[in-house]
Amino acid sequence: RPCGDPCDDLPDEDLFEDAQSGDEEAGRLPGLPASVPSAAAIIAEARVTRAGFCARVTDGGVPLTKAVANCRDLMAREAPPLFAFSRLLAEDQRHAVWSLFGVCHTLEHVTSLGELEDCRCHLRRSFNSDLGPAVDSSEGSVWAALRTTLGHYTLLRRAFEDMADAVAQRPAEGLAFTTVEEMLLYAYRSAGAVGLLALPVLIEAGAELEAQVIESAICMGVALQLTDMLNCVGHHRRLRGICWIPRETLQKHGIDSAELDHCLAAQEQPCAAGLSMAASAGWQALMRELLAYVPPLLRRAALGGEQLPSGGRLAVRAAVRMCRRMLSRIEERGYDTIGPHEPMFSWRVVGDVAGAAWACEDEAEYTEAVEAQTGR
Repeated sequence: RPCGDPCDDLPDEDLFEDAQSGDEEAGRLPGLPASVPSAAAIIAEARVTRAGFCARVTDGGVPLTKAVANCRDLMAREAPPLFAFSRLLAEDQRHAVWSLFGVCHTLEHVTSLGELEDCRCHLRRSFNSDLGPAVDSSEGSVWAALRTTLGHYTLLRRAFEDMADAVAQRPAEGLAFTTVEEMLLYAYRSAGAVGLLALPVLIEAGAELEAQVIESAICMGVALQLTDMLNCVGHHRRLRGICWIPRETLQKHGIDSAELDHCLAAQEQPCAAGLSMAASAGWQALMRELLAYVPPLLRRAALGGEQLPSGGRLAVRAAVRMCRRMLSRIEERGYDTIGPHEPMFSWRVVGDVAGAAWACEDEAEYTEAVEAQTGR
């Protein structure tokens, strides 16, 4: 639908530029490109959003409107594991997370750049605090759910825009990336940004965003995305026609891209060429190099996750456990992610949640272990 005049009166795009905060190198996110937003930039945007919507915040929590209920049903149908994670949260948080999922799902499933731009327009209208509450004419839409949630939580428009950028730059078939930096930036935009989306909902009600939990949210999302991509190299090539391994990494380890594509395109049953490549020194060194980005991200995610309230803390612990389990399984398979894959989201998630809940019974022991792993 046409954007309309209100879209032309939005806050300046400088809102999304990094505040020159003088971050030391130690404050950067582990291994991620400098274009990933800093905690200082996120905090600055949160203050602007809070100032624009604070007069409309009510104490009753996010109501279960028709729009929010539609988002709930969508999440339960399209993403059962994530819906299970949402059940760990308080009722008000669940309503907010369902709404956020509805917006993310809408962005992810656009079929043209024109449709994406239309979504961006809805997004900008939703974040325009000068517009009235009835910013969307459809009471059951995801945008109505987003506006309802904005009345109670200081959401981050930057995160939605970054996710939209990932959709706009969705890889074509073949090798998805030329460089490792491109791969990491895509992982941030497609998943680290989702961590930022959920963060304002997971912190204590009314609390200010802090650098440590912001970094945790970004790192958790990127770690999940990288783990999934590297666990399913062959599966995603057969399903989507995309190979996630960067061209520069293939060249570094002496792996021919055409030969790899032949192995990846084989059916789910292992082929001799695929088994041979998976067992080669070059492939195993390549996988170890790319997987090495994940543990530092998980350590940062675990440390910041301990600052969240019980529901959010439990969800982060479960996600960290799931990623670590998958890293172990990849290693046990001899780094063979070319042939049949092991689903990341499976019944074993129940064990991850149970393990996270068990850890809550001994907070001191868990926190001590996390701090020991991070060297703090």
